Amino acid sequence: MLLYIALILDEYEKEINKDAKISHAKDFKYPPILPIIFYDGESEWTAETNFLDRTEMSEIFKEYIPKFKYVLVSLKDYSFADLAEFGDTLSLFMMIDKLKTAEAFSELGNLPKGYIERMEKMNVPPHLKELLVKVITVLLRKIDVPQDEIDVLVERIDERGISEMLSIENYSVQATRREADQQRAEAVQQKTEAERRLKAMFDKGSTVSEIASMMNVTEEDVTALLPELVPA
Repeated sequence: MLLYIALILDEYEKEINKDAKISHAKDFKYPPILPIIFYDGESEWTAETNFLDRTEMSEIFKEYIPKFKYVLVSLKDYSFADLAEFGDTLSLFMMIDKLKTAEAFSELGNLPKGYIERMEKMNVPPHLKELLVKVITVLLRKIDVPQDEIDVLVERIDERGISEMLSIENYSVQATRREADQQRAEAVQQKTEAERRLKAMFDKGSTVSEIASMMNVTEEDVTALLPELVPA
């Protein structure tokens, strides 16, 4: 936390000194920084919240030791309804982080109507949407959600927006799983059809190069689909 504070102050000083050496003035003062730690664990937080108390011989050298206390925000102390009152993207991150099992997805479908309406009106910029996707992916992997199901949810965010994936129907584990299963089935069907076409071409005497050209794929793709038919 001390390092974060130092980096923030360093960036602040660089920013204000772009046009003039403002920080060199005698009356210059750094802005206050409120340190906050977000904790999503289930057990109680036991570490000291004051840096001075984490330093040896602080009683003797307390005048020379940085002294600050951070604010602890424990996620388990807030319900989904509490977090929904914030009505921002960060609150959505916290809600997903609060989920401990894949089956708990359905809880997001019970969010207040006003929260979902605010999310619908929110024009999330592309860079923030990209960050949202990355955070959601990490959090869902943490509770062992299969990657293909994560891909379905990520696709919803990208194509339909954040609010769409928060409905009970669209955000249930069963609905997500059905959609992921359907995508898997379609992929298997497409591969099976491609293998059937390849085998028919081989049976007619076509070479790997000719097949690749006709199917608009690489020769490596042809070999990967039917390795047992392609000479080593």
